[in-house]
Amino acid sequence: MKDASDPLETILARPDIWQAGRVSAANEPGHTLPSGYPALDAALHQGGWPRAALTELLATRCGIGEIQLLAPTLAHISRGGRRVFLVAPPHIPYAPALQALELQLTQIVVLRPQGRSELLWSLEQILRSGSCGCLLGWLEQDRAAADYASMRRLQIAARNTPGPVFLFRSPGPAATLSPAALRIRLEHEPGGLRLRILKQRGGRAGQEVLIGRSSRLLAPRVLPALLPTCVSGIGSEFQESRRFSATIQPVAPSSLPQPSMH
Repeated sequence: MKDASDPLETILARPDIWQAGRVSAANEPGHTLPSGYPALDAALHQGGWPRAALTELLATRCGIGEIQLLAPTLAHISRGGRRVFLVAPPHIPYAPALQALELQLTQIVVLRPQGRSELLWSLEQILRSGSCGCLLGWLEQDRAAADYASMRRLQIAARNTPGPVFLFRSPGPAATLSPAALRIRLEHEPGGLRLRILKQRGGRAGQEVLIGRSSRLLAPRVLPALLPTCVSGIGSEFQESRRFSATIQPVAPSSLPQPSMH
């Protein structure tokens, strides 16, 4: 019988201490969410994206199919009534394309924090708020924000959310230590996206999967009533915890590119 007063047991009981011999919740069946791609699920531990944990996606550049990769997961979560947060995306999300990928646009919240401190604070508070079904955060534009200590704080905060957490970074940190449960390198391929698993907790690394590009990105213009909501719908405990100075930018109808007719 373990003595709760033992200093060593007190340390080992901390949520930020991982023991190799202890099965964590992230390794239990059902604590993953299927990706929507059978080949990828076969390569991922427990058959899907880890919930309540960080997944790092190291992309060579933006716009190579990373949103399409996550589209089945985002569609499932948003249509289930849970919010999907897009934090510091490099471009304004294109609503018709998201609708074509079957995302529920009324559940999408876009945030554009100003500077490193607001970016990290935004990510952490969203994860701790309990209002997050899934979070996508872009860190490649602020490499200083992605130091190990900051990533560790986000990993601990991610345990408060029931869904997956995806952080986009440049491939540069691939050789560095990371507390993320899953790290995948994304590379553009003609007609698709190549994934190389660099690390996965409880599973095998080194596997590669090729995901074909979808042709569903051409879609009619979305109705303005279906455009993303803003942060005002989040719980009061999230709003009152700090004066939130990040700029929140829903996708405006006037910013949507007009389709050309040939």
